[in-house]
Amino acid sequence: MRPIVLLLVSILLLPSHALGGNVFDDLSSLEKDAYVHFSAGVLISHTSYPFFKKHLRDNKKAMWRSLLLTAILSTAKELYDRDKTGFNTTDLAAGILGGCTILVVSF
Repeated sequence: MRPIVLLLVSILLLPSHALGGNVFDDLSSLEKDAYVHFSAGVLISHTSYPFFKKHLRDNKKAMWRSLLLTAILSTAKELYDRDKTGFNTTDLAAGILGGCTILVVSF
């Protein structure tokens, strides 16, 4: 399962010019930002899950702690951005929904 996660992370971190163009050209700025927050939520939950799984030795607890960490970090990011761009609940929801993918693919 780790090779699949590494492949997905590699694809996400690939520069857009390597894909032959900007992937985000057709998306509005709102959709771009939500996509980035969703991707960050996926990355946080899927990288923290193996750590929690190893140290807690309980898959279910590891899954929920991973989701909780994603929610905390997403909220912290929005609180940090509050003074610059305002607290955006759409971005918060996108980050948490990205973290929820661990519920489906916990390995």
